[in-house]
Amino acid sequence: MCCLYTSAVHGLGLVAQAQADEASDKSPPETEVAAVETTNPVMASYKREQAVMQNDAYKQFIKLQVSLATGTKNALGISSYAEAHAHYCALAAETRDPDAQFAMGWFYSMGKGVEVNHDIAARFFSLAAIQGHRDARIWLDQGAGDASVAKLPACMQNQGQSAAEVLFRKRGPIYTLVKKHAPAYGVDIDLAMAVIAVESGFNPKATSRKKAQGLMQLLPETQVRFHVKDAYDPEQNIKGGLSYLRWLINYFDGDVERVVAAYNAGEHAVSRHQGIPPYPETRDYVKRVARYYKKKHHEIRQTAAMRDGQSPAANS
Repeated sequence: MCCLYTSAVHGLGLVAQAQADEASDKSPPETEVAAVETTNPVMASYKREQAVMQNDAYKQFIKLQVSLATGTKNALGISSYAEAHAHYCALAAETRDPDAQFAMGWFYSMGKGVEVNHDIAARFFSLAAIQGHRDARIWLDQGAGDASVAKLPACMQNQGQSAAEVLFRKRGPIYTLVKKHAPAYGVDIDLAMAVIAVESGFNPKATSRKKAQGLMQLLPETQVRFHVKDAYDPEQNIKGGLSYLRWLINYFDGDVERVVAAYNAGEHAVSRHQGIPPYPETRDYVKRVARYYKKKHHEIRQTAAMRDGQSPAANS
């Protein structure tokens, strides 16, 4: 697997692999699926979704390397290795995500966006490997660095930026769109960014097995409800997601946990259970959003951007 990453730096050998990965749409290992299916269907579905999300994150990093090596566009709107380093460092600092930690190790190992530092690379690979990142373990075993003497870079320290800025820098086109539209819908920018981070990982082309689409993972019914014609268009998708969030904020009187749970499982499920439904996926979803968005209550503001009050469909 390590040679796969190296080829992205030296040539176009990775392009064919990335295309093959995209075409194959890898599924979780059959043994893993079989194991969870012997327990209960809810947990089995949750495990499959998690495996798909991890695979998508891996593909996204591969495609980013290809785009930077070839000078082509990528879904994150990143145009240089320095920007890529800043993006993944922010994610690693805020979420301790093993994919982000692995990406940081790769940057320091290969000297992309930063000077080569094998000690820091080993530190990041070690952090990812502890969380079970298989490729990080391979790079750690093959590397020459000493993780014990490495000092993590300054970008790993949250220096007072808002969660939205940590998730995606101001120069990022997604942040720009959210900052442009969220105030008009009366939705906190940080909440919208947190939802996008968890829903799609900032991938405008993301599609779930339930047919939820785009940055804020809008189901076809939700797209119709909020007049979204192209869910893969970032601006349309964000405006549709903001409309839905605003409706939920009013419906649940600004209770952020219920709003977030409803965005994942539907407002009827939240009302029926009088709180977060006992679904493993939804409970995990609420916790993941809370890593970025710490507020428990969202201000309620009626805005012209809101649609009518009919109950929309659930997302994700």
